[in-house]
Amino acid sequence: MKPLPSGQLPRILLVDDQEINRVTLEAILSSGEYELHTAADGYAALDAAALYRPDLILLDIMMPELDGYAVCRQIRVTPALASIPVVMITALNDQDSRLKGIQAGADDFISKPIPIEELRARVRTITRLNRFRSIAEQRARFEHLFELSPAAIVLVDSAGQLCAVNARADDLLSATGLPPRIGCPLSTSLPAPAVAELAALTAAAFAGPNDPSAITVRLKAPNCDRVLHVRAARLDETDGPLVMLLLDDITVEVRAREAMEAMNRDLDALVRARTRQLEEANQLLMSYAAFVSHDLRSPLCVVKGYLSLLVTGPALLDPEVKSCITQAHAATLMMEDMITNILRLASDEHSASGPEHPIDPRPIIERLCWKLAAVQPKLRPIINILPLPPVLASEPLLERVFFNIVSNALKYSGGRSEPMIEIGAQESPTGPVLYVRDNGVGFDARDADRLFREFSRLPSAASSDGLGLGLSLVSRLLRAHQGRIWAEGRPGEGATFYVCFGPASTAAAKI
Repeated sequence: MKPLPSGQLPRILLVDDQEINRVTLEAILSSGEYELHTAADGYAALDAAALYRPDLILLDIMMPELDGYAVCRQIRVTPALASIPVVMITALNDQDSRLKGIQAGADDFISKPIPIEELRARVRTITRLNRFRSIAEQRARFEHLFELSPAAIVLVDSAGQLCAVNARADDLLSATGLPPRIGCPLSTSLPAPAVAELAALTAAAFAGPNDPSAITVRLKAPNCDRVLHVRAARLDETDGPLVMLLLDDITVEVRAREAMEAMNRDLDALVRARTRQLEEANQLLMSYAAFVSHDLRSPLCVVKGYLSLLVTGPALLDPEVKSCITQAHAATLMMEDMITNILRLASDEHSASGPEHPIDPRPIIERLCWKLAAVQPKLRPIINILPLPPVLASEPLLERVFFNIVSNALKYSGGRSEPMIEIGAQESPTGPVLYVRDNGVGFDARDADRLFREFSRLPSAASSDGLGLGLSLVSRLLRAHQGRIWAEGRPGEGATFYVCFGPASTAAAKI
């Protein structure tokens, strides 16, 4: 049974099986000084005692079923009730009855007929002493918990003097070389820089509401450097208000945070330095790319100019020779485009951002396929370009990737005079994927990963020229742009290369 909350008035439980006796006791004590409760038998008395937790029980001895002696013994063996004073009211005046009551645990006796003034005086004295005892017990418990608390606690009065300091607080403050002394100002136990901060916190707690406020102070002394998080709360006591200061040592956390901040500053400085170095290296690379591009263009322009004169000049040449010159001229045009694209691709690689909007890949791929077919007149490829979705890629990157894939499809056509190439798109969980499918020599599925390694050539490519760098460079370019390439194939049945340009969701969101 859950006890009722204690009120301000002392509680008295009156126990007697005779209603007239209960009414008489209520009349004697009904001065407004007490909170009175009654019980008509021993069992009801035990229930009422557990419910009200009275400050005093006036207990009749002669009751049916459960007499006063049995009730008193039960109260004394119940931990929650054992400390309640019990005064037995009895018509038995013999020594044996009183001894039996004392043995049952009674604190005092009042004989019938009840002497009114004596009863009032005894009740007043016993309830007052019981309240003092309860207060003393509570104070002892508080002092015990105060000392054993893992939190550092300091009590300060309105004059700023120390009223109490527990062991944890004494250890914290003594580390500064200024041990706290009860009755002395708090300021005598603190290094000078912390005095003003704690004085302001204490004054605010005295003047303000009961909501706790907090500050962080640093206790710095010759052999001590600690950081405390201090909370203050006002306590309204009967002798006047106090302020309770809770001191939490957060030195380890603060030092860890300071070390982390210093590390972050060092990392930021290192990142800025590395960024400057990369920017300088990128600028140097761009300058070198422009220089190489210029040096490549100069002889190429000469070759292209003479070939152009031969192609457009008088028809004095043999048709077969002129066809060869026309192919050579087309190859120089393609080479010029490749140099331009390489330079633009290098610029894209080292720029701060990628393409902002998706582009339509079809015109670029159609133009590229026409150029590749023009320089290989012995082949009559059948290239079928299906509808293609927009992709988030730069034009040079798109052209470079498909130049390599389509030229490989033509190169490894397996001796067919009319190789078939299909270029299309398909959906995947991550977005659209472009593919190039051919009917050439194909490859073993177990060798799929080798296709994208530097200087790696499959057995099916042994009869063709090349160093095995093209697909590895394409794979690296795509990874740099958050894309990827992979392939499927079977020997003698052709191959399919799949390409994904960057995050598909980004491209779709910008269309």
